Amino acid sequence: MRIAWALSTAAATIVLAAALVLTGPGARAEDGSQVPLDLAVMETPVGTTLDDILSGRAQPGFTPVLTPGTPFTAREGQVLWVRIRAELPEAPRDWRLGIVRVPVDQVRLRVHPPGEIVARDGFFRRDDGQRPWPARFDLPLPEGLAGRTELYLEIEGQVMGGLHLSLRDGPAAVAEEAQARFWFRLVYGLLLAVALLSLVRHAEDSDAGAPAVGAAAFCAWLACLGINGHLYSLPEVALLSGLGAVVPQALFLLGAGPLVLATLRYSGLAKSAPPLVGWMRGLGWLLVAGAVFAFTLPPGASITLQWVAWFSYPVALMACLVMLAMDSRSYRWAPLLTLLAMAAAVLVRVLADNQVLEAGWWTLYGWQLLLALVVTQFLALPWGRARLQRWQVRRRAMPPEPSAEEKIAVARDKLVKSLQLGLAHADDDDMSWIAYRRLLDGLKSVLPQDSSAVVGEHADGEELLQVEPKSAEPRYRDLLRDRTTLLRNLSKLKAPQQVGLDFDGPDGPLEKVQLAVIPLPIPRPGWGALLVERPDGVAYSDAELALCAEFAAMAVMAGEEASGTVSAQRQAETDPATGVFREESLRERLQQMVDAARLKQSPFSLLCVVVDQLPALRQASGEVGAVSALRPVAMMLRDELSHGDLVGRGGPDGFLVLAPGKKLLQAREYADRLREAVSHMVVDPRIAPMLTISVGIAQAGPDERNIAALTERAAKAALVASKNGGNQIFS
Repeated sequence: MRIAWALSTAAATIVLAAALVLTGPGARAEDGSQVPLDLAVMETPVGTTLDDILSGRAQPGFTPVLTPGTPFTAREGQVLWVRIRAELPEAPRDWRLGIVRVPVDQVRLRVHPPGEIVARDGFFRRDDGQRPWPARFDLPLPEGLAGRTELYLEIEGQVMGGLHLSLRDGPAAVAEEAQARFWFRLVYGLLLAVALLSLVRHAEDSDAGAPAVGAAAFCAWLACLGINGHLYSLPEVALLSGLGAVVPQALFLLGAGPLVLATLRYSGLAKSAPPLVGWMRGLGWLLVAGAVFAFTLPPGASITLQWVAWFSYPVALMACLVMLAMDSRSYRWAPLLTLLAMAAAVLVRVLADNQVLEAGWWTLYGWQLLLALVVTQFLALPWGRARLQRWQVRRRAMPPEPSAEEKIAVARDKLVKSLQLGLAHADDDDMSWIAYRRLLDGLKSVLPQDSSAVVGEHADGEELLQVEPKSAEPRYRDLLRDRTTLLRNLSKLKAPQQVGLDFDGPDGPLEKVQLAVIPLPIPRPGWGALLVERPDGVAYSDAELALCAEFAAMAVMAGEEASGTVSAQRQAETDPATGVFREESLRERLQQMVDAARLKQSPFSLLCVVVDQLPALRQASGEVGAVSALRPVAMMLRDELSHGDLVGRGGPDGFLVLAPGKKLLQAREYADRLREAVSHMVVDPRIAPMLTISVGIAQAGPDERNIAALTERAAKAALVASKNGGNQIFS
């Protein structure tokens, strides 16, 4: 919370400083570079000439204006005339009439006499020689003007605004435009940076809501470009000039809706006031939809659209302030104060257009910089707070360097847990491999070494070799090839040893190394040892040898316990008469396989196998004769099973074969292979001349859950195959 408050306080300080500058007086030249103006205005129908005005034929005449400008409304079919009288110094200068840019179609300047047009400009025009991001229309006066001068300005368009005029010399105009360009670039660059960085923030944390802030920044950028007329400096966009003031007003309106949606995401309104979420989201999208619809309006609707846009922003600002006020987090204050300052800046712009305040960049465009600061805070404050929190968590989570005893204790616990986890579900054949692999991994963290290995030979003659890292395996194979007798003899000493050896490779003797040899309890005639390699001359302490022996004993003991547990479990699940799964155990696995096949939407087939000669054998010799026939058939089925398939008792007369992944046609081919194998196996003549089987196949449906129904279908199919003569398949 203190971090968030610090961020909020810093941001709020910046915003308040900007607000103070914004409300300060605009820069005015005091060196004679700007000339006082005497203004008067009148409105005439299109086509009225300057002669008509000067001769009095155009009524009612000019109305004097006592301020440096005036609010105006340019209407379709009307021309707004402004008479400008000024006393120019006798020294010739490059005089320029500056007019703050508003979305008007035409601005023409005449000098009387003779009354001809000497300069023209327009909001939707693109002048190749124009400097980027202009704040004013710059209309140059003819050279040589001095003394009392009378100018006439014609304005055509369909828009409301404030007319701000100034007559300056060339250097002063260039300096003011350069300052304005700096602030415009700052605003546009800030908005574009937020839009781009929001993508980075979203890639880092997709739940942070950065796309909403990025969309608000991008739409605010378009709104500022449109209302300032800078969008029309692009040749492609200049083609939209035929739509008149509708486009800049629609773009201006487009900035309000995304601001509401971004504030909704930033303020966490879903937690503080869930009932308001739908209303605020609806307001935001309504404003967006209104802006999109505005692009379809005819040029004559521009003034109405301007009223809608200027009304929408106070509504949007009020909604944003309400959402931020409901936010309980401390860093809500920075955007809250910035939005309040922005509301004040919008009011300042209205007062400036009405000539109450002096016109300057801050009074006319300061609200745009504050809008950029708002969306910047929406992105930067949560992002910075999240990074600071992660840094603090990492700093708190950094434990002190453990001692050697603590490292050994941690490694011992880790080895025990990894052995328990690795051996819990391992096959009996994999127990030793997993135990020794965990042993090598556990030693790496507590015993400095170049490599380690478990080498030896099982009692059945199978080679035992595991190496860490894997790249050292060829060297240990060479060692076993050349020094097997030495290693076997060392393993029989029952106590850890350390010896210096040369690893002889295919390219000749390698550098001498120091080996720790820890015997492993492998049943004779097998043998085994744990080897740990170090550079020559780096001896092992007694404590290190004891640690190796302790870890090796833990691994061997865990492997033996797990193997014993697995053997006992399998003995409990195995049918003693046939050596395959008991019926109850097999049905548990059948349910698991059917559920897995349903979830994965993979095929599953169940084979019911009955021995055709079993009824006759049971009648002749009882249950002993039946078991004598079932046992060899069970052994043959187990040998012929595909990898991953299971076989178990399916009742008193036969077996069930679980075949996951096999479709019906594959299951038939599989069953035929089993049938062929049983029919060709050698049978004790005291049991029967030969044994055959009948196989019934049932395939599980895509939504199969009832294994009883599946087993019944397979059993009925096997019964049909048996009644049809046996030694055949039915599905």
